[in-house]
Amino acid sequence: MSSEPPSSFVPPPADDEQQNGPARGRRRRIGELLVDAGVIDDEQLREALSTSPPGERLGQTLIRLGMVDEPQVAHALASQLGIEVVDLTGMTPQPHAVDRVPARLAERHQLVPLSLEDGVLTVAMADPADVVAVDDIRVVAGVRGVRKLAAPTSDIDHARRRAYRHDAQQDVIEDAAAEEVELGEVEEEDEEQPVVRLVSSLISEAVTARASDIHVEPHAEGVQVRLRVDGGLKSSMDLPRALGRQAISRLKIMAALDIAERRLPQDGRAATRVDGRKVDLRVSTMPTLHGETVVLRVLPQGTELVSLSALGLSERTRTPLTDALQRPQGLVLVTGPTGSGKTTTLYAGLAEVSDPTRNVLTLEDPVEVQLPGVNQTQIEPRIGLTFARGLRHVLRQDPDVVLVGEIRDRETAQLAVEASFTGHLVLATLHTNDAPSAVARLVDLGADPFLIASSLLLVLAQRLGRRVCARCAAPDRPPRELLERLGPPTDEQRAAVGPDLRRGKGCRACEDTGTHGRIAITELLRVTPPLRELVVERAAERRLAEQAARDGLVTLRQDAADRAWRGEITAAEAVRVTPDPG
Repeated sequence: MSSEPPSSFVPPPADDEQQNGPARGRRRRIGELLVDAGVIDDEQLREALSTSPPGERLGQTLIRLGMVDEPQVAHALASQLGIEVVDLTGMTPQPHAVDRVPARLAERHQLVPLSLEDGVLTVAMADPADVVAVDDIRVVAGVRGVRKLAAPTSDIDHARRRAYRHDAQQDVIEDAAAEEVELGEVEEEDEEQPVVRLVSSLISEAVTARASDIHVEPHAEGVQVRLRVDGGLKSSMDLPRALGRQAISRLKIMAALDIAERRLPQDGRAATRVDGRKVDLRVSTMPTLHGETVVLRVLPQGTELVSLSALGLSERTRTPLTDALQRPQGLVLVTGPTGSGKTTTLYAGLAEVSDPTRNVLTLEDPVEVQLPGVNQTQIEPRIGLTFARGLRHVLRQDPDVVLVGEIRDRETAQLAVEASFTGHLVLATLHTNDAPSAVARLVDLGADPFLIASSLLLVLAQRLGRRVCARCAAPDRPPRELLERLGPPTDEQRAAVGPDLRRGKGCRACEDTGTHGRIAITELLRVTPPLRELVVERAAERRLAEQAARDGLVTLRQDAADRAWRGEITAAEAVRVTPDPG
């Protein structure tokens, strides 16, 4: 945790009211303040008071009833009390300020300490009108005054967990080292066990950091924990070797794996809760020189999947893809390397076509996300349930839409093409570098060229690029060689928005990476009549690519360059994630 004061935080001027709270007599309640501010009326206040359950703050009740939202509460309180609203996004509180306030006290009063200067502690509060909380903090922290700032409740909860997480993890590590728990003892479902608390803290940190994977990796000196965020790995913590082995055993128990078997790889699933929200994990172990590594894939819930519109697809890609997904039959292919977001795009597509009038079935290896209203089947090659065998039987289940996790062999390719030709909409993935090569790959796998030409609707090739952080974006001046590989902006771009190459300088919001989140870079091939003729003729991949270019295909590099010139990704990222033109 950084010891420097937050760059985005400027304390308001000190005065007696800020330090001692308004009206040292009767405390003005939040309901009165919201009525005075015109956010709610007296009738709404009475309704909220009559329905508020014991232990729930009035502000929480008003938000739950939909009468107000969190920013409204924060701004109304700030206006009435004459204080500021603070943006806590990415802010790192000063460690010595956090140390003055116990975590339990900060949680009880829904606040987070931000800084300590000249004996005055600055705190962000969900209810800055709470003079009891201010008095408690002043006494416990041993400061001469408390400056109050308002902030939405969820922002405070998030900032508070980040502020106290490091200390909590260190406490757990020290507790575990002191207790010297034996490996077999972690089978106990005791939430107070240090190793159980440590694993829970680790998973919570991963979810908060938007990590897609958690890597627990033993080495000669200890066990390293790394998180994959936006496609890159970053260090999370280092554990003593004995504690690391306990954590690995705990993870294996959660996934119902054999903790005594350390010589063979194992796979399983686990489920836990983070801040009341269910989190599914796919767990994989692998024996290495220094012990077992464990990789956990953090799986989104079916209700949390992003839509096609939220994936960042360009309009020229999203519209034809959506149109194809509404067709009663045909074949839609998504191609790209592992980790390029193919599954996410297909799941988003399924969300578009899934409704009570259509029977949607999937064949996946593995089933990553459980989708409501969709019949999903896990491929099990060990018992003979392959993609080909599963697809053959799925077609007897009267499907309208079939998702094939991956076309790997001749039989699966033939069955998928035949199914799409005989009245089913088939969605499938294929490992190829670009869209035109996917057509040639189907022919190479033995699928009938006539059926491919008749049933293939479109091919979507995809990569994922890291977004430039919006909070620290600045103009970028890449070297000449990089610009030559990127290519110049199009005339359409110059007319619409103008060239705007940008990069992130690094800030607390992006943890000094300069990037935050990822965006889909795509190449969409629509099957035109001239292209169909070439497919039937078994034309070479080069001729297919040339025809696609004549039909207006925007390549992966061109789409990436377009996004770079718009400032969405860096020029270096555009060149990194897409192949150079052949």
